[in-house]
Amino acid sequence: MRTPSWEKTPGALTELLNSKTELGCIDLYTFTLPGGQVLRWAGGDQDVTVNGTTWTLGPGLTRSRMRLSVGIEVDGMDVTVFELPADLDEEERAMQINGTPLLAYIARGGLEHARLELQRAFLPEADMAQLNPPVVGILVWFTGRVATTKGDRTQQVLGIKSDTEQLDVMVPAEVYQPGCPNTLYDAACGVSRDAKTVSSVANTAGDATRTRFGHGLAANLYASGYFDLGVVRFLTGPNAGQGRTVKRHTAGAGGSELVVLQPFPFPIAPGDSFAIYPGCDKTQSTCTKKFNNVIRFRGKPYVPAAETVM
Repeated sequence: MRTPSWEKTPGALTELLNSKTELGCIDLYTFTLPGGQVLRWAGGDQDVTVNGTTWTLGPGLTRSRMRLSVGIEVDGMDVTVFELPADLDEEERAMQINGTPLLAYIARGGLEHARLELQRAFLPEADMAQLNPPVVGILVWFTGRVATTKGDRTQQVLGIKSDTEQLDVMVPAEVYQPGCPNTLYDAACGVSRDAKTVSSVANTAGDATRTRFGHGLAANLYASGYFDLGVVRFLTGPNAGQGRTVKRHTAGAGGSELVVLQPFPFPIAPGDSFAIYPGCDKTQSTCTKKFNNVIRFRGKPYVPAAETVM
């Protein structure tokens, strides 16, 4: 049995649910992005304020029926975010997150690993049409994280998985392998991302594929390959806020260049500023020379390779 997360008065929700009154329900979606930003959207046709917290009229939202099971199976549901109707004015339609249109933001991975708390607000059906409808109580209906996204320019479908999915891990967790199992910049690694992040500008326009552009990083400070497997994120220009994994970093008198794995959404222009930090190939050599962090290196490069002796 679900316990109310909020009631107008103690027992008010139980009384409403057990009465013969026709029920009205409003879905309340709370997305918490990995960076800490919180988005609260109401699934009805107006803003809903409950106990000082407001869920705004967000994008078009629909959801599938949830699959709930007893045991340790992974429960889930799909939430569809779609383009608002064309009869709304431009300001209402132009919902953006961090300067990027909402559907484009989702398509580029902006909601990946975000947490969702779905709550249902209950009130008498007759009160649904009122401005800021008088909610009697709220139940937490589902919690989980955004595991998958798919869609097109008109809608994006978010696959939500329950927290039980986190039990799907490798056992044993410690694997004897040459490469380091730490994730660069996490607590086990201990290297500071902020300390390794540097800023620069694009000094040439991007190529036609939007994956290659010249950079102004000093060659005497950052040799070719230093930023390989790192992340470059633009700070200004049409790609502001967009980041990509660095495939190859070259530096030298013959031309300095960054090549990324996936294209940026918009053309890159000279003068667009960016921040970049290096990546790691998990080897002992890189940990020692690039990060001076071999004391935290957890790879086992000297374990003999598996082989068959005839």
